[in-house]
Amino acid sequence: MTLSIRASVGRHGVNKFDDTKAVQNAINDVPLDDGGSPIPLKPDGDCGRKTIDAITRFQIHHFGWPGADGLIEPGKQTFNRLLLYTFPDLELPPLPKRRSEPRSTKFIIMRENSRDSFGASNHDYYFEIRSVPHNFASVYYLERRPIPKPRPIPTKFNGHFSIFHTKKPITTKEFQCQAVYFSREQVEQKVESHLTLFLDSGNIEIPMDSHLIGPHGMVRHSQGGASTFQSGLFDFVSLADQIF
Repeated sequence: MTLSIRASVGRHGVNKFDDTKAVQNAINDVPLDDGGSPIPLKPDGDCGRKTIDAITRFQIHHFGWPGADGLIEPGKQTFNRLLLYTFPDLELPPLPKRRSEPRSTKFIIMRENSRDSFGASNHDYYFEIRSVPHNFASVYYLERRPIPKPRPIPTKFNGHFSIFHTKKPITTKEFQCQAVYFSREQVEQKVESHLTLFLDSGNIEIPMDSHLIGPHGMVRHSQGGASTFQSGLFDFVSLADQIF
């Protein structure tokens, strides 16, 4: 059904039931490679976090971060682009050519810098996930609400990296989930850290070489056992070649 809304839908929108449901259905018609949602939205007319995130993801794909306000307004840029996906049997105008990302089970994850420890700066929580051997990449942020994502978004990732495998083939755009970064001091002042991603296909625990500093410093250099962690949404930010 062709998209039609009477008022704004999304972040700080009017969010009428019928309008929200229409937007949810429209976004579900958008292919993943065109900025669609990795997990289909439930068309329940409730404009919650998942719906706003899906709107923002669509906007990032088509307009970059400057056009990503999480809001769809009748007759405005996002509405007009989303409308194209709801016309029946209509061939869409060609978008700039981009290779379709193949799925993989092997990935590299890297932090944005090479420091052995981190945690003092909110900017430290950006990560890049890159597929092997296809070399596609997406940027994620371990979002600890209500702290907003700091800008600018990193464009180079040169820190410690880890190689990990998923339980089923996916693309780099499908890692948005809840996550925990955990560091524990062992004996002789050694520290072990890992990032756990709670994916729908199963949890993945990734050993990490950079260690988290807690509110009172990374432990007390005791006999081991002290630990610290940060948890939140591992939030998709952008394809690595689409950072603005």
